[in-house]
Amino acid sequence: MANQDWVSRLLTGRASADKGLSVHLSERDGGSLHDKMRQAYWWITNNAVICPYYDIEFGGTAALKNTAGDEVHLPEDMSYSSFVLIPLLTLFTCRRALLVGGPGRGKTTSAILMALLSGMGREDVHRGIQRGHPQLSIADLLGAPLPSDMLKAEDLSAVKVSWRKWIGQRVKIIDEYNRIPTKTQSALLSLLGEGYAEMMDQYVYTGRSSWFLTANDDQGGGTFQVIEALKDRLDVVVRAVPFNSGFVDTLLQRIESDKSPEELLPKDIVFTPGELEKAYNAILAVEVPKGALERVAFFLGQLDFCRMASPRFEFKHKDTLKLAGQTVSAVCNEQCPLDKKVHLCTQTENGTSVRAYQTILHFAKALAFFRGHRVVELEDFRQIIPWVLHEKLTPNARSPFFEAKGNKLLLQDRVAWIRNMFDMAMARYGTHAPVRQKVSALRAELDLGLSGVDLRTTEKRLSSVTALMNDLMTRQELSGPVYEDLIHLKSLYSRYRNYATWLKENPGGQGQP
Repeated sequence: MANQDWVSRLLTGRASADKGLSVHLSERDGGSLHDKMRQAYWWITNNAVICPYYDIEFGGTAALKNTAGDEVHLPEDMSYSSFVLIPLLTLFTCRRALLVGGPGRGKTTSAILMALLSGMGREDVHRGIQRGHPQLSIADLLGAPLPSDMLKAEDLSAVKVSWRKWIGQRVKIIDEYNRIPTKTQSALLSLLGEGYAEMMDQYVYTGRSSWFLTANDDQGGGTFQVIEALKDRLDVVVRAVPFNSGFVDTLLQRIESDKSPEELLPKDIVFTPGELEKAYNAILAVEVPKGALERVAFFLGQLDFCRMASPRFEFKHKDTLKLAGQTVSAVCNEQCPLDKKVHLCTQTENGTSVRAYQTILHFAKALAFFRGHRVVELEDFRQIIPWVLHEKLTPNARSPFFEAKGNKLLLQDRVAWIRNMFDMAMARYGTHAPVRQKVSALRAELDLGLSGVDLRTTEKRLSSVTALMNDLMTRQELSGPVYEDLIHLKSLYSRYRNYATWLKENPGGQGQP
């Protein structure tokens, strides 16, 4: 009976509204920030956005199947809706989210709710929304110099720029950003990427803030093509979902009460600036265990590899192809001996940037904190990585992998595709782990420093590094993970060789490099 009661409370959420839309909140289990975060999540999911699509799942899963092969997964632990959870994590990590989907799906509403959770007033939130349109100028977006100063000033330092107030807000919302003219996009890029804007030798700074941009699709379509640099600055993608007609009675209540969800947001779940800052720092303090970090690196590292990109070993990566105006689909052919249905390098046209690595780590910490954990689990990474890489990875649609039965559907859903790649990598990690452990041991030895290490010891370490490199070259297939290890080992070799050369040239040990 107790279990049934717990399930009932879980399904109804931690907050509810009666027929008149009066809000009733359950008590939090303690006053911790992650408890308050979860209470905010449940209220929004059950009373504001109404999103029954629970697609971020934890724990083992049972599956219900039909004869056509369709499956419904039933997780044994908590599950969440990405459309609500990821914007919430964006708010607390001060990152940048792109909400995509058709008109009327709740993208802007979700962003507004995040701003209200940060303690901003309704009027300030609505006035601060920047709405993209073809005539939006830099002055409209940022502000303009005062005309009176322009007439009187003898130099630029005497001209005062009247900056737009929205720039200083904790939460910034750009609606339909793909309708902003290209020139104005460049000004937005400076604000979003660097945190400041410049005009007339004067600067304005955004401060620590969360960004929410919306678009009606995630392919850059709109009045103007979105510049690549601006798209690259967006940390995570949130996909809007259709309304489930089973909840139409809730819409009827809203019509009859003549109130919107943002008017009913409980004060109990609004965060103060101090709480937001504490949550930000607490998220950064969440531990990432070495084992999980190594597995994530194993997955991400092999995406950049392309054996056919160059005859030069150091340039066998997809950046070489891009600079040459080539594509993976053009060179990934029968001349490459790798099994295209097994190795991940064939599935993508590009790899991941350092910025993407950092974003994944930050959001994984935030997800673990939201769940009340002090340590990130591998499943946290598995759930968050597809949303971070959604706009950053381009599939190679001509890869033989997608010709296999059932795999072509993955081209239509990037979340499913990226998560499938992650699972493929994890299935192969155990095979390669012993090699990576040897590389890590050699790296750890070097990280202790070279102070006091003599020439004989240096030559011995050089031999160990060279032997492992030779073993990989002669006994292992040159795949993405092996290539990463060889590049890593060569960097160790170069540092030891440089040090050995210096020791020979400076027997007295003066001026150590």
